[in-house]
Order: sequence, then structure tokens, then C-alpha cells
Amino acid sequence: MKRLFLLALILILCFSSFAQKNSSLYWFGYLQSAYKYSIQEDVDNSGQFDVLLSCLGLVADINEYSQVFIFVYGNYPAISAVGDSNEVSARDYIGVLDAQIRFKPIKNLQLTAGQFITPFAKEHFKSSSKIDFIGRGLVVANSPSYRDIGTNLKYSNSFATIYGGVTNGSGMNTFDSNKYKNFSAWAELKPFVGLSVMGGTSIGKDNNAVDSLAENQNYYSGGFLYSIGNLDLAAEASVKNYLDANTKALYAYGCYDIPIKSDLLHWITPAFRYDFLDPPRSDDRLDRYTFGLSLSFDENKWLSMFRINYEMIEAEYDNSPDNLVVEFQMRFD
Repeated sequence: MKRLFLLALILILCFSSFAQKNSSLYWFGYLQSAYKYSIQEDVDNSGQFDVLLSCLGLVADINEYSQVFIFVYGNYPAISAVGDSNEVSARDYIGVLDAQIRFKPIKNLQLTAGQFITPFAKEHFKSSSKIDFIGRGLVVANSPSYRDIGTNLKYSNSFATIYGGVTNGSGMNTFDSNKYKNFSAWAELKPFVGLSVMGGTSIGKDNNAVDSLAENQNYYSGGFLYSIGNLDLAAEASVKNYLDANTKALYAYGCYDIPIKSDLLHWITPAFRYDFLDPPRSDDRLDRYTFGLSLSFDENKWLSMFRINYEMIEAEYDNSPDNLVVEFQMRFD
């Protein structure tokens, strides 16, 4: 109820600003619907339809210096399955992803306050509707809170994009549970056309509610993206240092956009990704191989897509099934 009240209040404030003479509004959104089949014997529910993500966002330009950004999602299913005790547990079906006030005092510089993507890794900054695979790389699982509440400063030009931020460290739509704050920084450099190199760090404490027991929890990332023609090659790694032990993750992928001269089909994109997550215990390592194929039905590759991903998972600690995921995605801008 508190979240819905907060969302309604934000929307009221945002819409009230449109009465200003210089205000303008921009809407966007997307829907991802999928069927997932787990290839494993003796599994009762090995295949199911799902709504992976349903999002709606708006950007309101108040004037040349000020901007409001709101991004919300629908959480499906709104009602979870009936449990053993025949009780039905309801879940929130609307959540806030981003709620930001942006101030741009000078060219190329932006100050943001609110809830936003934590500056740390390139895999964070990509929109879920504009990644080349249905799921994100395991680097994201080995990163600080994907979204958090705080403030950040961004500077960007044709050569570099630099972020610096301070956040609660508690995560999305969550109150802070201790007095410590997390400090994050991320930079992307483009030394020449087609090449981006990047790196980030997050320095903070674990989210322990008792201040005296909070432990250092630091993250480091680095990677590159190289594009030549319609071919993209990328790799990114992250390291989490916690309790004097390191957890490592990495992904590397390649994809190639093949243009198709057809009224219906515009792009075919085969892709392959390898990634792993390696906790301190050597027998807990997870390796994943993802084979992807995307069909795009619009000149803008991301507006209307059909995607197939096949995931081969190798894990020593359990018998993880391979997964076949078929997804439809549509986006409007």
C-alpha cells in the first residue's frame, strides 16, 4: 500500500508540472512474454508461460535544466500459487524501478537524486529491452544492488562517460538498515570509433541491520565492447571481496546483425555467450553457455522481436537443467 501511495504521489507531482509553459512529456514502455522449458527428467512443471517484464516509463522535461524520470513495472503473477495450507498469498503487482529528479546545470553534467541503476557495470546500464540475450550475464549476480536509492553525478562527452554516486546500499524500494553508505564509480572511455573500455567499483558495507556487525563488501568490474560493422564482441568481469574471500564472475559474447530486405523481417541476429560465477568454494562454480537467435520485425531492431535462447548449465553442486526460452518482445518509444 505504501508503494502504491508513493507511486500515485509521484505521478500527481509529475503531471502537475506539465501545466508549466516549458514542460514536455515523453512516454516509453515494453512487454516481454516468454515460454520456458527446463530440460530435465522427473520435473512436474518443466515448462510454463510467463510475463518476464512489463514496464512503463515517462520523462518530463520541466525546463532546460530540470527533468523528472519515472519508470515502473508490473510484477506477475499478482497472486502466487496456493500453498499446502490452501492459503493464497498476494504480491505487489506494481513496483518502482526508477524515480529520479535530474538537474543539468551545465552542458554534459547531470546530477540525479532518487532511485536509479547503481553505477558499476556496463551490463547494468543496458535496458532489459535492448540486451542481446533474454537474461543478463552472471556479472550482474556478482554486483552490488542493481538499483539503489541515493544521488549520483554523471559527466559525458564523445570520449568518456563518468559516474560517481552515493547510495544506501540496501537496494531497490528498500529502507536503509544501517548508518553506512556505499560509494560507487564507473567510467567508459571510447579511444576510437567502435571500441569502448570500462571499469567500475563499489565500496561499502554489507546490509546488516546492526551497525557494529556490518562488514566491508567491495566490488570491482572491468570490460570492453568492440563493434565492427554489424558484429559486436564484448566481455566484462567482476570481483566481489567479502570476508577476505573473492567471488568472481565473467561473461564474453559475440553477436552479428544480418539485415534482411523484407517487409516483415528486418534483422536476424545469431549470438553466443559464455559466462561463469565462481564463489570462494571451488565446487560451487557455475558455467553457462547461451546460444541465441533473434528475429526483428522492425527497422529499429528492438521494437518488435522474437527470440530463442538455449542455455547449457554446468554446476558441480547440483544437477542444473538446460533451459530453452522462447520470447516475444515489443517496445514503444
